[in-house]
Amino acid sequence: MKNPEIRTKRTILRKYRDADKEKFVYLFTDKDINHFMGGQHCQTKEDAEALFLKGFEVYNGLFPGRHFEIWAIEIDGELAGHFELKQTQHTNENELEIVYMLDKKYWGQGLMPEIIKEINFYSSGFDKQLIATINPDNLKTVKALNKVGIEKEEWTEDEDGKVFKVWLKEF
Repeated sequence: MKNPEIRTKRTILRKYRDADKEKFVYLFTDKDINHFMGGQHCQTKEDAEALFLKGFEVYNGLFPGRHFEIWAIEIDGELAGHFELKQTQHTNENELEIVYMLDKKYWGQGLMPEIIKEINFYSSGFDKQLIATINPDNLKTVKALNKVGIEKEEWTEDEDGKVFKVWLKEF
């Protein structure tokens, strides 16, 4: 089953609900939260609202034949972040990329290593290795991924230039 609810000690990863829209828009338009995010950014509230709606299309099979899962990260009943597990231009056939963001008020609490470890366990059922592409200046993400365990790292190229790719240790 794709996009199952996943629980960690302190979080719930679940499908988005209509009630999450306002907080989703905040997460995807806050410049501090998105400072190191790759890909397209939401410049406006309208961009973020359109992206929110696209998430429901992903749940309904927008990308057949492509692994693409999206979760809301919930902490104590509040939408606290966003998590994706997907095939991207950076993944090989046996890989899935993780992409995530977390509300600033939850930074530095060790939540992402906790979540990534659980996603790593979940993804083992797909026989895929987790990767992440990061800006090495994003020290918070580098620290979180090191806590999970980096197996290998290298610079690679994409249409936007150099990308730092890391392979996470499997559990």
